[in-house]
Amino acid sequence: MSQSTTPKTDKTDQQADGKPPLWELIPLAEFKPPSSPAPEAVRSGLHDLWRRLRGGETANNGAEPDVEMERPSQRLLDWAAPEPDWAATELAGLETGLSGWLDSEAASVGVQTIVDPPMGLVRERLERWAAEQDYFIITPPTPEQIIADSDEWLGALPLDGGQRLLLPRLERSFLRHHNGLDLLRRLLDRIDRLDPPLLVLCQSWAWPYLCQAVQFDAVLGAPRTPAPFGDEALHRWLGGSAQDASPHPVVFREASNGKTLLEPFAPDSSPSSTASAYLKNLAARSRGNPRVAWNIWRSALLASKDRSVEKEAQEEAKEDVGYTLWVRPWEQMHLPDLAGSAKSLDGMLLYTLLLHGGLARHLLTDLLPFSPGQLLERLHRLRVAGVVEESGDVWGPTPVGYPAIRRFLEEEGFLVDAL
Repeated sequence: MSQSTTPKTDKTDQQADGKPPLWELIPLAEFKPPSSPAPEAVRSGLHDLWRRLRGGETANNGAEPDVEMERPSQRLLDWAAPEPDWAATELAGLETGLSGWLDSEAASVGVQTIVDPPMGLVRERLERWAAEQDYFIITPPTPEQIIADSDEWLGALPLDGGQRLLLPRLERSFLRHHNGLDLLRRLLDRIDRLDPPLLVLCQSWAWPYLCQAVQFDAVLGAPRTPAPFGDEALHRWLGGSAQDASPHPVVFREASNGKTLLEPFAPDSSPSSTASAYLKNLAARSRGNPRVAWNIWRSALLASKDRSVEKEAQEEAKEDVGYTLWVRPWEQMHLPDLAGSAKSLDGMLLYTLLLHGGLARHLLTDLLPFSPGQLLERLHRLRVAGVVEESGDVWGPTPVGYPAIRRFLEEEGFLVDAL
């Protein structure tokens, strides 16, 4: 297994192994999510059609019965799929993507925008980096300041002082409320007049909404976004993470047939055809979002007694050095699904959560046409479905549930993001 690195995009800033860095920025207009292998695309399309026809019931499509195995111990899981330190992710590729803005004099650099995928890949790292560079980091206004169109918040921003600034949460600077955009409109007017050296981060769902409602793109220009992770990027990243974290070798084998998915890793290796098919499905389901892909991958890892594994697979694993972890076959993955179960009004709730990057329950009550009791019932039902979760008092989408949310909102006609 190996050092993490990779997806594809700008062909600059190659690493020592000849491959581009893991985290890269590309123009938002060039973002193209990974596609599913053709057989999976056909199977998934037929499966979706059946669910819609049957009101959410799953078809018995003749697939092999689920492999019954237990979850790995927490220690083994943390060795095999350690949680990334998102705030410490490698920055070289991001700096390359921002080189034009970084290399210019602050007095003339203007505004640069980054559109961050759902679950925020860039924000934590850029906030830490900007603090190290002595940028002025703009704290978003409070909901009360947004509603009041606060002169105090706007007046405290040093937009004409020449210091480089970072606005890391544009999606938290407005509310989808009858006067929840007024403060942002005034901020946009000041940015247009003063043209400060400003780096703006905006969640991907807020960006198209703000471009439509406030024409933000006319002032903030063409944004950049992290390049998506395809199968090779996931192969290098997931394999490298396991190698870096585990004191023992870990071999990942598909539970139905014993085929290796992440070989004992070499820096210049590429996925085998078996691994590539599995990782292509993972990349497509996550739309190249590493945080979503990592959560799905981690949920697929299984431990087993020998009797639960086919003899052929046991034979394949006999020569493994270290730990063998089994991976649930892709066609047997149990991922959250809203087809036939979510109601149309659930879309308003889910869209609002994505638009603002998560919200406290009392704000959801203020912004949505639900009583507190109705809101609680919807949140509880969606949490049971595995698509939302609460952290503190803030509700937001789960990474494994996000693909189902996005598909549901797109089918319901909501304005979806580009990522």
